Amino acid sequence: MNKEWEDKIVKGCLKGKRLAFKQLFELYKDDMFRVCRAYAPNYDVANDFLQEGFLKVFQNLHKYDKKRSLGGWMRRVMINNSIDMLRRDHWDKIVVTLSEEYDQGRPVRMENDFERRLNSSSFFEVLDKLPLGYKTILNLHYLEGLTHKDIADKLGITEGSSKSQLSKAKKYLKGTLLKEMSINEIEEYVGQLAKEVV
Repeated sequence: MNKEWEDKIVKGCLKGKRLAFKQLFELYKDDMFRVCRAYAPNYDVANDFLQEGFLKVFQNLHKYDKKRSLGGWMRRVMINNSIDMLRRDHWDKIVVTLSEEYDQGRPVRMENDFERRLNSSSFFEVLDKLPLGYKTILNLHYLEGLTHKDIADKLGITEGSSKSQLSKAKKYLKGTLLKEMSINEIEEYVGQLAKEVV
């Protein structure tokens, strides 16, 4: 998007122009939905996060620094809002105990495959099978690039808990992906892992 056009929309929003609000929403709704969907337990909750997130964007647009990326700023608002709503609605049961079957197996590097599959609706279905605490930590670490210390501070848990839950999330996801993916997808996935090892 053209920065000049973006600035014009922001100015219109700050003046309370309905058309500008609509344009901003239309320009960013799909990208921001994907952000919300990464933190939500399902599609409907992601829509709730999106609506509430856009309200916060509109209420706080005066705080936006024009020197920075509007999309990046909105993304941060959406993530913070999603986490706040998870806490508010008592979905923040971060410490989850899984059965022993998910605690076995070697950790797997997920960065490339995780991000590549993020836009896939079938991948969201697999992510939805993760306990919410695992999903949140996985997103914060791989999608947002937060360190375990930052995650611990943001969620009010220990750094060790963040590391442990990320490890368990990857094992759980690996087990689920292997059950859900086709043979071709598994071969492609294993090929990705092999390239990372070499």
